[in-house]
Amino acid sequence: MSTGTIIAIAIPVLITLAAVVGFGSLRKKDAKGLGHMSRETRNRDAGALNQNLSGSNEARELEKSVAMERVSAGVAVPLPKVPEVWTPPDADAIGVSRRQFLNRSSITLMTLGLSVFGAANIAFLWPRPTAGFGSKVKIGTIDSVNTVINSSSPAVNFAYFSEAQTYLQPYPMDQATQASAEAVYKGATLAGIKQGYVALWQKCPHLGCKVPVCGTSQWFECPCHGSQYNRVGEKKVGPAPRGMDHFPVIIDGQNVIIDTGTVSLGAVIGTDTTGQGLEGPHCA
Repeated sequence: MSTGTIIAIAIPVLITLAAVVGFGSLRKKDAKGLGHMSRETRNRDAGALNQNLSGSNEARELEKSVAMERVSAGVAVPLPKVPEVWTPPDADAIGVSRRQFLNRSSITLMTLGLSVFGAANIAFLWPRPTAGFGSKVKIGTIDSVNTVINSSSPAVNFAYFSEAQTYLQPYPMDQATQASAEAVYKGATLAGIKQGYVALWQKCPHLGCKVPVCGTSQWFECPCHGSQYNRVGEKKVGPAPRGMDHFPVIIDGQNVIIDTGTVSLGAVIGTDTTGQGLEGPHCA
């Protein structure tokens, strides 16, 4: 290898080594100086600290001397101020607080609930009406009632009086039927039967539907659930738990009165005091 070739190779190698060494030195110097203050900075900070310490000492000395002068001169030290007496804020300015709102709401709801409860008790204890349904209803004289019964339609012997919500039915007066009635009915219902009438409430004892008359079968037939009753309200078939309920019939001179304020339960299932069978096709 010639000398020129060696020199050509050596020069780039030396330059590269010099660059690596220089770069490493700079990095080492930077790493060494990281987080350390220079000498000039440390000297400047030390001087500022000494100046602050001396200044603070001078300030304390000045404050002490002023305090001593005031004491020697007899200057009175001001007394602490007496706290002012607390006065409640203006309610109009504040308005309604959350606590007041909750308290007032609770009292209002409680008052309302007690009022409703009291009104319900008063309504329960209030005397029954003296006129109309729920009281004693005069439906006419004996002659006028018998005329309605004989001219009733679609079935004869079925008389309906809407003001009393009642069917007033003639009850057979023969001795055998009366004896059967005495074995089943009692009280005001029996008293009306002995006078030849039975007053039946229009309401079905099953679920309260109005029970119409069937002109062909001559029975009462409920269209709601199929309960059926004979002419005097005794149950024949259907889901009803008993016969049709009764009202007392009162004969006052020539007047016929129905006491709709007193309800007597209908006869038990299987009762048949009149022996009336089906007289034609059913309507329901």
